[in-house]
Amino acid sequence: MIKTYFDDLRESNEFLNILLDNMNSAVLIADENLQIHHFNDNFLQLFKKSEDRVLIKRFGGATGCIYSVEEGKACGETSECETCMLRRSALKTLLEKIPVDKVKLERVFYIDGVPTTKFLEVSTRHVHYQGKKMILIIMYDVTDIEQQKIELQKKQHQIDLDLKAAAGIQQSLLPAYSPWTGALNIAWKFEPYSQIGGDIFNLHYPDKNHIELYMLDVCGHGVPAALIAVSVSQFLQSKRSLSEDKSGVISPEEVLNSLERAFPFERFDSYFTIIYMAIDFSKGRLTYSCAGHPPPILLRANGNLEVLDRRGSAIGLGTNQPFGQDEEQLQLGDKVILYTDGSLENSNSAGEVFGKERFYGVLRKNRDLSAQGMVEAVYSAVKDFGKDTELDDDISILVAEYVGNQLRRRN
Repeated sequence: MIKTYFDDLRESNEFLNILLDNMNSAVLIADENLQIHHFNDNFLQLFKKSEDRVLIKRFGGATGCIYSVEEGKACGETSECETCMLRRSALKTLLEKIPVDKVKLERVFYIDGVPTTKFLEVSTRHVHYQGKKMILIIMYDVTDIEQQKIELQKKQHQIDLDLKAAAGIQQSLLPAYSPWTGALNIAWKFEPYSQIGGDIFNLHYPDKNHIELYMLDVCGHGVPAALIAVSVSQFLQSKRSLSEDKSGVISPEEVLNSLERAFPFERFDSYFTIIYMAIDFSKGRLTYSCAGHPPPILLRANGNLEVLDRRGSAIGLGTNQPFGQDEEQLQLGDKVILYTDGSLENSNSAGEVFGKERFYGVLRKNRDLSAQGMVEAVYSAVKDFGKDTELDDDISILVAEYVGNQLRRRN
């Protein structure tokens, strides 16, 4: 077997030319004025130049640099040469013998007479060529990659704008304020896992003696979950408008049974949990039905905490079991708390979840606060617990405090 001695091959111009011409990068050797003394075929292909238009010319003129062409000046003499990263890198390597790797260069070149933007990664090395100190410049064309990035950034920007608009629509479906005062003080908080989420809640006053409240949580996150949440919200709105009851009051169990028929898993490829309740102001009577949702809490004025744990299966799972409903009698000062499981399942950096016991503890500790104060206390506790991590799920909290049956419409 014949041994190949690479030390000998390094002295072979033929070997070096073969090596340079088979590199994927454009390669040239230039002096301190960026005058070109040697190059490979990829250099000619990159700028679509012929050999006689490149050799012994400065880089700007040889490549069709926009500044050199439009100002009619040699490379090194244009208005932009002082800030040119390629020139800076080359001179740094030549004068200080410091190699430079993969400097980004974005530049317009006249290629076939047409201004064309090129994105290049430039590396430089100090070399001796024909007995002189020169610079080896290696340019890798990343134009396709960078243009794809730009297109992706544009698309992402449009997606962000669309999500922002969708978030505005979702926010508009949440209650803007409680239109009545006197019987109930109501406060709420909503923070989606991302710009939009699968949580939604609202309240409705069918007549002067009743309020209906609901909160739902669609399985998953983002746009698919939000679309289903909006669909359910629209369904509930139309359900109320089509009610045969002259008062407009619909029983919670009727609502959930209707949802189960309207939102089968096969149609939406998803499911959701929901709590729906109605409160009769005149009697202080709360009626509720639940489909797989975290059970609402009834925090009595005396500090006792009751879990309203009547639950059926989530909507969409197709159990075909009719939903029933339960009733509770409210006393002055009692608070009803609705929430989604994001309030319980938010985790900290140690992987611990906030959990039911912490949640119940915060409610008991802050039982004397107003509805708004309690919402803020719960939200702060959940956020402080997971302050070193991002949200794991949407957070929705609603507190309704029963304060009597004398009603006044808010001005």
